[in-house]
Amino acid sequence: MSEQPTIFDESFDEGLKTRRFSLMPLFLKIYLVIFTIYAVYQVFGRSYYMYKMISFYVKNNLFGVSDLRISMMIVRSFFGGAVIVITVLSLWLEWKWAIRYNWGLLLYWIAMSIVDYTAGNGYGVYFGIAALLVAPYYSMLFQIQKRWERDAVSGRELKQTLRSPL
Repeated sequence: MSEQPTIFDESFDEGLKTRRFSLMPLFLKIYLVIFTIYAVYQVFGRSYYMYKMISFYVKNNLFGVSDLRISMMIVRSFFGGAVIVITVLSLWLEWKWAIRYNWGLLLYWIAMSIVDYTAGNGYGVYFGIAALLVAPYYSMLFQIQKRWERDAVSGRELKQTLRSPL
């Protein structure tokens, strides 16, 4: 019995896209899990800190003294939590702009470390230590960036293309 000829030629496999998540090396996925745990800790920690700060200000009737200060602390705290959550979610959900967002965040951290170092706040050293810890993370992002943005698709996009009729 002879084989049935197939309606698919060799170019059929070329049309299949790889998922962005599958491009990430194992070590990058481990970083992502660690960042997720850190993001959850930061969101709950910041919320608890703001709760304690506000209760202290209410208990001691200090709102008239520094309304602007406490408001800025609340805004900064929730903005910081949102930045961390977006960083983690953008990679987990395989958004196309996720790596570029991480590069922008890196530039922000570099600028803030320079400002802190020149202002003498003493946080520049901590930013340097953090830079050593996240350097492999950014190196791995750099290695997959072109394929992530140009060739690969997210799981949601892949499901949509498989469902849509040709």
